[in-house]
Amino acid sequence: MTDGLAGRLKGKSVYAFGDSIVHGHAYPRSFADFVAEQEGMILTKFARNGATIGADPHASGGQILAQVEGATGVAPDFVIFDGGTNDAQSIFRDRAYDVGIYADELERTLSVMKQRWPTASIVYISAHKLGSRDWDTQMALREVTLRTCRKEDVAVADVFGDTTFDTRDDAQRATYTFDDLVNGFPGTDGSGTHPNLAGITTFYVPVVSTVMRQISPH
Repeated sequence: MTDGLAGRLKGKSVYAFGDSIVHGHAYPRSFADFVAEQEGMILTKFARNGATIGADPHASGGQILAQVEGATGVAPDFVIFDGGTNDAQSIFRDRAYDVGIYADELERTLSVMKQRWPTASIVYISAHKLGSRDWDTQMALREVTLRTCRKEDVAVADVFGDTTFDTRDDAQRATYTFDDLVNGFPGTDGSGTHPNLAGITTFYVPVVSTVMRQISPH
């Protein structure tokens, strides 16, 4: 399906914002690095472990909005970002804010992205189905995020909906996620949140690269 679009992203610049799934957790490379290398793109990664869309004073990575505001004003060809993974903890476990506040902050984040880089194509990356987060909270955040992206004309690379990656399944959790490095590389048997190299290459890279190729101008 994407063969005719091969090479379309070569030389394009991309800024990547978000949490540990975009940053890489304990490993310096994430799906963003793999996509950029596969497609010949120029990646600048601003994501931080523990970041949230909403403002949680206890979130270790701060707000994703702060990453956007702190980035260079030079417009990239693409902006990719995720969110919601740590928000699910802030909302369900910590009661730091609610889904409505998350929605408001997501709109604000997108507004700042568009104001700063009006020519950039923006892509939201949905995380896989997480066994490490409350399911109802995940679904509520997913619903409002997809609705906001439709309203704001933001493309979605839907790893959650378009792949079978689901760490509620214990075999998938053990095979495709990691918490710690083994000999310098992501291991296995993780909590279900952070994709290891197999999770990245099997599920994230194909979905993200396909969407970016499809929306890239010639």
